[in-house]
Amino acid sequence: MKDKVIAVVVTYNRKKLLLECLDAIFQQTYSISRLILIDNCSTDGTMNELVYKGYLNHPKITYIKTETNIGGAGGFYEGMRKSIEYSHDWIWLMDDDTIPSNDCLEQLINASRQINTKISFLASAIYGTNGEFMNVPIINMRKSENGYQYWYQYLGKGIVNIKAATFVSILINQKSIQKCGLPCKDFFIWGDDTEYTTRLTTFYEDAYLVGKSVAIHKRANARSISLESETNSDRIDMFYYFYRNSNIINWYYKSNMYAFTMFLFHILVGLKLLFKPNGCQKVKAVLKGSLKSILQYHKFKNYIDTQLH
Repeated sequence: MKDKVIAVVVTYNRKKLLLECLDAIFQQTYSISRLILIDNCSTDGTMNELVYKGYLNHPKITYIKTETNIGGAGGFYEGMRKSIEYSHDWIWLMDDDTIPSNDCLEQLINASRQINTKISFLASAIYGTNGEFMNVPIINMRKSENGYQYWYQYLGKGIVNIKAATFVSILINQKSIQKCGLPCKDFFIWGDDTEYTTRLTTFYEDAYLVGKSVAIHKRANARSISLESETNSDRIDMFYYFYRNSNIINWYYKSNMYAFTMFLFHILVGLKLLFKPNGCQKVKAVLKGSLKSILQYHKFKNYIDTQLH
């Protein structure tokens, strides 16, 4: 029997990219059973454009517009929570600026049939519009019984064992969701995908990068996220979430020594930015995020613990 796949797409004020994303999903060589579209209270006429293009009347689309912008983390949480109402085997997650190639999903499904163990999730190979490497996952460095790492077990098939990935075209096993629950919606932005995929590979089973499954990430800036090079004042303030969430992930999944070392490292890096453009604002984002990671750690730890079954 054919595996059922529900796609979950989160959008905010990028209606043109969203339409391109939706077109790509419905042109897949492997058809989805349903698409859950979470609109994070867009103000750019997204809903009207969806009506005009006929997507809101599409029989496979469930459209949900939130009352406020709850961030990517909140959007994926709501989409995955809604998916529980429908029968499915996999959930395919992506942002509105993700454009999967025509056989992107088919290659993920094919890979799932070539792996002889349980799978928590499968990730596509992500590139920028000019072929830049983007959203590179973290390789799984666990060791096999003889002490050697086994990340290249399926390398001949173009498949690599990974530990964590971003929500840019990843296919999550419904059974792993039943085991590990839903993402941390209160992360708001940055790190929610790292935490959740790490949770899946820590408490369920291994995950894999599938080289033949390709998607283009049309993010405005194809460079890796960096506070030092950021010039947009609004985005600088958002780095509070980056540092808070990164520290919380370290506190939960890493040793205390590693987490404390990275905590101090983040602060030192932030202080070095003081005398650079927007220095005070950048230092404030780092210090605020670092402090909040301590004050809010137990809140997030308790949430993650209660999600595990």
